[in-house]
Amino acid sequence: MSEQITVSQYIIRFLESKGITWIPGVPGGTILPLYESLAVSNIEHVLARHEQGAGFIAQGRSRSTGEVSAVFVSSGPGVANLITAVADAQRDSVPLLVFSGQVPLALMGSDAFQELPTTKIVSSIVKKVYLIQEPNQIIETLEEAYRLCGEGKMGPVWIDLPKDIQTQKITLPNRNNGSDPLIKAGTYNEHIPKGNDISLQWMELFLQEFKSILEDSKFPLLYIGGGAKKEYLRLREFVSRFNIPVVTTLMGLGIFEKDDPMNLGMMGMHGTVAANEALGVCDLLIAIGVRFDDRATGAIQKFCIQAKVIHIDIDAREIGKNKPVTLSLQKDISEILPFLLEEEFLIENKDSLLQIETWKQIPEEHPMKSILLDFASVLPMGEHFVLTDVGQHQMWVAQYFPLCQPFSWITSGGQGTMGFGLPTAIGVALSHRDSHVYCFTGDGSIMMNLQELSTLREQNLNVKIILINNEHLGLVKQQQDLFYGSLYSGSKFYFHPDFSVLCQSFEIGYFEWDWRFGVEDLGKVLEIEGPAIIELKVPSSWGVYPFVPGGKSNQEYILGQVTT
Repeated sequence: MSEQITVSQYIIRFLESKGITWIPGVPGGTILPLYESLAVSNIEHVLARHEQGAGFIAQGRSRSTGEVSAVFVSSGPGVANLITAVADAQRDSVPLLVFSGQVPLALMGSDAFQELPTTKIVSSIVKKVYLIQEPNQIIETLEEAYRLCGEGKMGPVWIDLPKDIQTQKITLPNRNNGSDPLIKAGTYNEHIPKGNDISLQWMELFLQEFKSILEDSKFPLLYIGGGAKKEYLRLREFVSRFNIPVVTTLMGLGIFEKDDPMNLGMMGMHGTVAANEALGVCDLLIAIGVRFDDRATGAIQKFCIQAKVIHIDIDAREIGKNKPVTLSLQKDISEILPFLLEEEFLIENKDSLLQIETWKQIPEEHPMKSILLDFASVLPMGEHFVLTDVGQHQMWVAQYFPLCQPFSWITSGGQGTMGFGLPTAIGVALSHRDSHVYCFTGDGSIMMNLQELSTLREQNLNVKIILINNEHLGLVKQQQDLFYGSLYSGSKFYFHPDFSVLCQSFEIGYFEWDWRFGVEDLGKVLEIEGPAIIELKVPSSWGVYPFVPGGKSNQEYILGQVTT
């Protein structure tokens, strides 16, 4: 006899079958049937204090594991509060499966209590949005939505669930005929086609053209972004074999080891001198897993004006969108790298490598460099993750912290969302309970989702929050200094909480690190299990340099003087 269960029960069974063991969310009236089914399942619920926090907690799992994560919110304000986290996931290609409650079908369009037209509102920030209007629709929708999250260019998918639909029953397919979707357990990787589907003849033509362009170049340069990080080991091999220098985006940090002689570092607005100068004179740019965004390229009309461009990306929409290309390949980098590593390329770029060495000698010293290196020197043994919020602290960590693995570096790139760090760190720590999680934040960013300290304490996770306090919105102040006559409109905090007292109220540890007097006590604090805030106060005069002003080329950077 076929089994009958409710739509909400089916959703929970489906998520269990995909290996999801915890889900963050905030309940409300229209999603309570789903919560009723969740309560009797094997999935733990992580109660966030705000829906935006719930979305970022889910992101923490996805960003650190590569797996599809789920999040639950109710209708109306629950949907509206979650939008920032979903937009952030969309821009950084994070696979997020969103379930929102909705008013009953009969009330939709009547301006009912806590009703919003969810599908209309979120359609531009997700890969696809579904409104479930009849019970059996959920069976195919779930499988398709889960697959869409993790295939191709990953991203969020949204399922809107009217309250009455959640309680209606469906008949499960017969488990004996192999058609039951609930037995398809595993991660999204199982739905990605295996093997190479590029015809060998077509690939041979592409490789011939690639080889011809590369060997004709005197100054080739790799431009690598977050879309390539899963292939970081083979990319390191490619760079090492052929001695091709490489620049990375903010999201591509960690793909190459910081001390690799071919790694010129981060490019763009706060990129290194060597990276930005190389972009100005290279005659070939090989772009992989990038989207030519303005923070990386500077003024696009001035970007690599004398270079041929080869662009490899999984998303056809990105190729040629912002920068014309000479040769392109719309494929997963995993499909092309094995062919490239089988080739022999004769590259004559000795003069360009010598030029790069002269750029590396231009001093870019900053007191924050020694602070961050001191911090890194006393990290406890074991796996660790480094996260940031958004602001000056984010750029300092990107510039100076010795990141060595791409998946251990987590930050908000495309949207640059203040408030990202704390809840995302919670999601990372929930997914890696034996790891050390370090979240660098600013006195502005920490206030954006401060309420999630309650969630952090409730879960008692091993997260250390490094609070860099300069009593300002630092990047805003820096631009006001440079371009607005030092008129500090809205950038200074005239009241500050006492973070030591704040930590007492949340029952988490607190330590004020005076970075001028060594790291011995800091090392002891980092060894203590559990959550804590480590506060260090720095002058508000410290800026982030190099700095490329908006509308300028990457070669028109400002080298500021920063002293202690």
